[in-house]
Amino acid sequence: MTCFIYHLWYLRVRELACRRVQQNKEHAFQGIFKVDDATVLFVDLVGSTALYQSLGNARAAELVSGVTGWIGRVCEAAGGRVIRRLGDGVLVSFAKGAAAFECAIALQRRQSQHNADAPDHAQVQIKIGLARGSMVESGTGWVGDVINLATDLSDRCGPEQILACGVSVDQIKLGIFARFRSLGLMHMLGKSEPVDVFQIEWKNDSNTGVPTVRAALEVNDFSDSSLATGIRLAWSDRQADFLRADLPIVLGRHAEADFQVEDPRISRRHARIYELDDALVLEDTSSYGTSVRFASANTVLTLRNQECVLHDDCEIAFGASFDQSNVPQLRLNFFS
Repeated sequence: MTCFIYHLWYLRVRELACRRVQQNKEHAFQGIFKVDDATVLFVDLVGSTALYQSLGNARAAELVSGVTGWIGRVCEAAGGRVIRRLGDGVLVSFAKGAAAFECAIALQRRQSQHNADAPDHAQVQIKIGLARGSMVESGTGWVGDVINLATDLSDRCGPEQILACGVSVDQIKLGIFARFRSLGLMHMLGKSEPVDVFQIEWKNDSNTGVPTVRAALEVNDFSDSSLATGIRLAWSDRQADFLRADLPIVLGRHAEADFQVEDPRISRRHARIYELDDALVLEDTSSYGTSVRFASANTVLTLRNQECVLHDDCEIAFGASFDQSNVPQLRLNFFS
């Protein structure tokens, strides 16, 4: 009886092995290749649309092409593989996470130095998203959740920022000189669960006054927003307190908004704040976007129909970035 059971088990294992070999053959025939563990960075140019308006199509296209070409060469020299070019963006895959992070930091530092020496019309800022995961190459190119995540992180970056998911940061706790600031959990495109997001501080000590140390996976001492009983919103001479029981609330210029901000740059229902698993989440629902600047990290996130966890006191800019004059800004503070 034992021999019979063993024989059945052997036949089943053999069947599964043969099926796997056949699947691999079919994938190879179809030109499908899978990479189980890659670190992907998406480098995007900031304000390229404005360049075409200020320089004209020909000069702007030449400048954008020059910068993206340089980005590709730097990444390839660092061990990366350019897998897609998207006009003013470059998607690169790295087998080693540390190499991807070092390359991202080098790109920001070298581009910052170039901008310092270049005339105004030739200055281009970049933003970078990093993610780690699996992807598949087929006849239409590389696809995968990791690519979507890197692109989404880049979309949320401000100028000269690098954002990375927690999984990719865990991979390189040792080996590079950098600081990481935790931005908390964020709901990312296509993800059912929130993702840990970190900002990489790449600027030298002389620029930031922040020491750059090896293996500094830093989680800031944020105020524990999960313990707060409510939030206080302030704009101009208006102020209002909201308890968790009052959520969700709508922010906008509509008279029926829970907190009204009367400015033409603000959508009628510009954003909302709601509670999710003890965390407070800000969701942009506008046509023009929302920027968030956290107090403890001095970090700016740009949301366009996206969400972020409100893990600390912050300022919220509606419809424009913080560097634009007279942008409507809201102050948010937690209270217990």
